[in-house]
Parts: sequence; structure tokens; C-alpha cells
Amino acid sequence: MKKLVAVFGPGNVPADDVLYREGEHLGALLATAGFAVVTGGYDGVMCAASKGAREAGGQAVGITAEVYYARGREANEYLTREVRVKSATDRLMELLDLPDAWIAIGNSTGTLAEVAMAWDYITKGFLPQKPILLIGESWKGFVDYVSSQPKFAPWLSLIQYRETPESA
Repeated sequence: MKKLVAVFGPGNVPADDVLYREGEHLGALLATAGFAVVTGGYDGVMCAASKGAREAGGQAVGITAEVYYARGREANEYLTREVRVKSATDRLMELLDLPDAWIAIGNSTGTLAEVAMAWDYITKGFLPQKPILLIGESWKGFVDYVSSQPKFAPWLSLIQYRETPESA
């Protein structure tokens, strides 16, 4: 079975944005390396990573929620498989449970919540230890802050900062 890597990122990034292109490149890199990409299944970075994975011959799994469909959101067109759950909470739990690693590229409140929940659930023993990679300048301040706090020291090795998709 292929290893799964979740890609977290903002859903409001247009296709002509640099971050979208980086997300697309990340998806392609992951697929080329033999990973299946898992995302929240919608627009922005989620779409970009799915597109990159598909165009590189890989798989793109989207975890979507009925609550979003009720609000008019549709899954992106690049998914090879859609896993539809009932609620936003169920969606988050699937995004935390399924993958073998998490990568966040770009930042938004949702992306920050996903990263924080993954890290928190590992520290509490609710999830096994898996890598969390944070890509790009938008994560540098976060990494600098948690690195400066002694209370986070036992868990810092779980988070890795990278400047680019290639370095991840």
C-alpha cells in the first residue's frame, strides 16, 4: 500500500498565485516519490497539490464533508478518490488519522488548526509520532516562536521547517 502524505494549505489561493504553483509542485514531487497525496479536497492549495499529484501520475485523495456541500462547495476535479464524511470535525479527524506524514504549505486559520491538532494529538498520545513538515516563509515565525519556548522542547523534533517543496 502506498504511503499517504496529507498536504494542508489555504483554500482561498487562486491558480495564478505563487503559493498555488508551489502546492502543485509539491504534489508532483510527492507523487513522483511514490506517495499518495491526501488533502481536504477543495480549492486553493488542496486543489494545487491534487493537480500536481495527478499530472505526475499519482493519486490524490480528498477528504470532503457534507456540511461543505450544503454550503455550495464542490470537491476539486483532480481527485482520484473522494472520502466524504458528515461534519467538518469528522473531516479533520480523517486528515489526522489517514496519512503517514503531514505537510503544511502556506498558512490560514484552517491550516494552523490542522497543524496544531496534529502536533497536539501526538503529544497527548492520541496519534502515533509522524513527521510534520512546515514549508515556506509563512511558517518561519511559528517555528521560531515554538523553538524559543522551553515547554515545547520535548516535542520540537516532530516539527521540521523547510523553505521550499524540494527541501521537504
